[in-house]
Amino acid sequence: MTTPARARRFVRQLLRDAGPAAAGGEADALLAVSELVTNANLHGGGVTAFTARTETAPSATDRSTADDRTPHLRLHVVVEDADSRPPRSHPRALLDPARPGGRGWALVTRLAAACEVTLLPGGGKRISVTLAL
Repeated sequence: MTTPARARRFVRQLLRDAGPAAAGGEADALLAVSELVTNANLHGGGVTAFTARTETAPSATDRSTADDRTPHLRLHVVVEDADSRPPRSHPRALLDPARPGGRGWALVTRLAAACEVTLLPGGGKRISVTLAL
């Protein structure tokens, strides 16, 4: 998945295959995936690896309501690129509508339930993002 469009198509199909439980989070998932792949291409020397999968989040147990025991679906996305510099954004990136760019990482971190950046031994980095659907 070297382009945002290909990554979005892949994730859209993955979510459709996961069923109706994934539909509510599709727009946010596609935005996050697009930003991750775009940033890897623009700032990270290109996408070197891309994976995405859905997984069922563990449900709550003791003394929980029926809604709390319902398993929830998550999307786990991993994008690797060739640059070891961590992603960054301006602290006010999402607050300044006149600012040209710099919102991608801020959007991803706002949408994601979890983000992790790992430097790779041979150079580059792996960005792992989990989104609740």
